[in-house]
Amino acid sequence: MKGLLKLLSLEADHQKQVVFLMTLISILYLYNFSINDIWTPNESFYAESVREMFESGNFLDIQYNYEPRYNKPPLTYWLIAASASVFGLNEFGIRLPIILLTIGSVWLTYLLGKKLYGQRGGIYALVIMAVSVQLMAVKQYASPEIPLTFFFTLTLYWFIKAYQENKTKYYYLAYVALGLTVLTKGYPYIVVIAGIIGLFTLLDNGFNLKSTFKKTGQFKLHFGVPIVLIIGLSWVIYMYLNFGSDFWEIFQRETFDRAFTRNEKSMRPFFYVEVISWTILPYSLAFFIILGYYLFKFKKIKKEIALAFSWFIVMFVIFTAAKGKIPTYFIQAHPAIALMITAFLLNPVPYNSTLKRVIRVPLIAIGVLIMAISFYTVHFLELSYVWYLLPIIFTGVIVLIFINKKRGDEISTQVAIPFYAILSVYILVAAFLVPIEQFRPYKKIGSVIKERNTINDKTPILIEKTLIHNIPFYAERRAIRDQTIGDIQNYSGQTLALVRHDTALEIEGFETLWSGLIYDFPSESQFAKFVMACLKAKNGDLSQFEEYSLILKQ
Repeated sequence: MKGLLKLLSLEADHQKQVVFLMTLISILYLYNFSINDIWTPNESFYAESVREMFESGNFLDIQYNYEPRYNKPPLTYWLIAASASVFGLNEFGIRLPIILLTIGSVWLTYLLGKKLYGQRGGIYALVIMAVSVQLMAVKQYASPEIPLTFFFTLTLYWFIKAYQENKTKYYYLAYVALGLTVLTKGYPYIVVIAGIIGLFTLLDNGFNLKSTFKKTGQFKLHFGVPIVLIIGLSWVIYMYLNFGSDFWEIFQRETFDRAFTRNEKSMRPFFYVEVISWTILPYSLAFFIILGYYLFKFKKIKKEIALAFSWFIVMFVIFTAAKGKIPTYFIQAHPAIALMITAFLLNPVPYNSTLKRVIRVPLIAIGVLIMAISFYTVHFLELSYVWYLLPIIFTGVIVLIFINKKRGDEISTQVAIPFYAILSVYILVAAFLVPIEQFRPYKKIGSVIKERNTINDKTPILIEKTLIHNIPFYAERRAIRDQTIGDIQNYSGQTLALVRHDTALEIEGFETLWSGLIYDFPSESQFAKFVMACLKAKNGDLSQFEEYSLILKQ
């Protein structure tokens, strides 16, 4: 019992503590991760593009819905394809590499914390990174955000290891990792990471330009830059040679123009302040206080958080200046935020100082508040009463930690309480992923089509008024969007269509293969709105769903 309490309190032997936390987090991440049909729209692009890769045997010329998809570099597609080749072209195989890279990103944050702040620093950084809200949200579906976070963090891990140990081989590994980062999301990330490394080097050398320039000599840029370009731009060069301006216009728009030339009404300078306020819950409020402290005590930045501060501030400035703003763009800053919080908690400010007491309040109070929210979550999501056992158990864990804390263990207590509180909420939300599948009939639609041997594989599926993005994946055929009644009625040859129920009643000569509800909102990726729609639907309010019918004319 004493050993378990130490593990729960983050005070156990270091190796045992790391194994315990990584095991707990891995189980949490894997729980119900493949239970849902492919999410629409973003995950659909990756799932269907990989399916078409296997169908065509071409893993270089990426297509979605049998049309060229030049939007993003290919590494995420290739990782998904590698997994699918082993585990099958299904939700498990498609999402598994994303889950594994999420775990890898947490592990890298631990390694950075340990490298910069010792064993306890590694533990705290691991815990803070592992339960940030946005990381937990995007780990659940296949998209490039998590692979980008992994390779981005890997680049900076190898860099700081090389910088501190002055070993050239680690610089080369950093360049390889940067090349993979570019192969995941595009060449603008060369600028982002170069900015981070440049500011860090300036800070570490006291803004002495001569000393900074001398230090950069050990970076082996004359070897590193070619490594990055060969790995990161190989696919871009291949695509440009094969498709020319058709490829370049779309790729440039998605990787550069989308961020810096998009027409926005304002710069929205506080957009990412708002994002940080919820994206790294439950540690958000503490972070703002800590950031203010370091800005006020600027001389401490070099000594305590030079890398993490450079990482955070460069990303914040670049993405605030960018016209295109999306919350997921800032996930790659999460390790830096975790490291800044860790550094402050371990810094030599006296525990009884006013500032330390101020930090104690948001960490412990927010943990208690989230624990209360977890009880309400069972009621709000209309889960079985059995699920109340979960917040009761985690409340017991928090009480035990608090009662048994010893003098000098207060920091671990402050980190642990919000960690276990938010775990309870996450598990309950993951449990809710099961009942919402009754409102996601995409796999069923695909099964109905495949069961009809008379439907030709080359027959496209016509979709009335819109494109349900994952239908091509489950129907295993091209989808033609924005079809009218006339288009469907007059389509020559065998006709397969997914139409609104009222339309199905108006069209003659068609057999109805399936009817059911489909979410009638632009994107399921706005998960909170989708959850609300599902809860309303369970209680009879179907206003955000539309009844569709799958119809066939031979």
